[in-house]
Amino acid sequence: MQRLFKLFILIFFGAITTHAHTITDMRGKQIEIPEKLERIATISDGFVEGVMTHLGVIEKVSAIGSWSMKRDYQYTFESIDGKTYTARGWHTMKYLHPWLNDLPCFNSPQGDIINYETLAKANPQLVILRVGDCTVSGGSYFRGGDPKALDRTISMIESLGIPLVVLYSPTFYGKAELNTLQEEMRIIGDVFKQRDKALKLYDYLHSTEILVRERTKNIPDKDKPSVLYFGLNSIARKQGGSGMVSGITTPESYIIENIANAKNAFRGKGNNIILSGEQIYAIDPDVILLPTQNGYHPASELLSAPYYQNLQALKAVKNKHIYALPWTPMNCSRRVEYPLDILIIAKASYPNLFKDIKIHAFALKFYQDVYNTDENTAKALRREQLLDWTVENDF
Repeated sequence: MQRLFKLFILIFFGAITTHAHTITDMRGKQIEIPEKLERIATISDGFVEGVMTHLGVIEKVSAIGSWSMKRDYQYTFESIDGKTYTARGWHTMKYLHPWLNDLPCFNSPQGDIINYETLAKANPQLVILRVGDCTVSGGSYFRGGDPKALDRTISMIESLGIPLVVLYSPTFYGKAELNTLQEEMRIIGDVFKQRDKALKLYDYLHSTEILVRERTKNIPDKDKPSVLYFGLNSIARKQGGSGMVSGITTPESYIIENIANAKNAFRGKGNNIILSGEQIYAIDPDVILLPTQNGYHPASELLSAPYYQNLQALKAVKNKHIYALPWTPMNCSRRVEYPLDILIIAKASYPNLFKDIKIHAFALKFYQDVYNTDENTAKALRREQLLDWTVENDF
């Protein structure tokens, strides 16, 4: 009884205190995490914020390093009949958390210059940096990053005396697999002492990959459709090309070939490779995927924009096997919504194998499960990712 009384006195007067905990980031470096963690600066294009939303700790973000969560995006093109098509969308994190727009952003609008003075003024207790995103490409193998610049960025942040957790996104590595996402989520979970919940999130996201692999694993090579990841980027047109494609060494190709078990129509290496109309005809893919690339690009743009009338004889265009991927601004690496991409690619490649799965219904359940939203909010997120075409086409 006397011991219990002493213990009560110690607790009451604060003689027993909780201590900061230590985690290990993807550099292998141990980082001490403040016990009362309330102010976090993120250098991420939405992945870290998405995981934090799932863990219920997004309100701890006090400064951001990406303008993708502040911009109001709009993209317009005119069809051959003179009609104007306009697409508007927000980043999913901006829609769910509009207050992010009011936070200080310590990066340039172009997304490539960190303002360390702004970061210091925000006075965060912790910085979480995701390398390989558009904001900090770092030593990214795929994005042409500069390892020395990454070292300088890390040194500058650490010189401010702020604890820094470094994550390496899939594009950081010289391979295209997505399994490093598990390590990223585990570390974020460790920061908030929610490892199990974070790893369950990875398992949930990974289950879509498992589903697609299982359904497509026995398809012989002769039956695999050729699929072209075709960015309708205006920059490519200004340089005399038709668009930009992704080669066999990219994460995009990994999804097509190693998960959906189809064939990347472009057999070259590298990403954002500009091809001319003649080169596209030489490929003549069975299926065309339209990613976010310098704007959102619906199937109707490839079908009806005047600058693509020279591609109307393509097999995929004639058969209207053209599918727009979700609107994901500044998506240099995969974000939490990546299972939507996987399933759209799989269903576009093998419609009969996935005829029982409706993307529009899958998306609603996905948003509710991952972001703990109600159905109306999930419908709004589907709209913000410009996926209402899946409803209109019952896809």
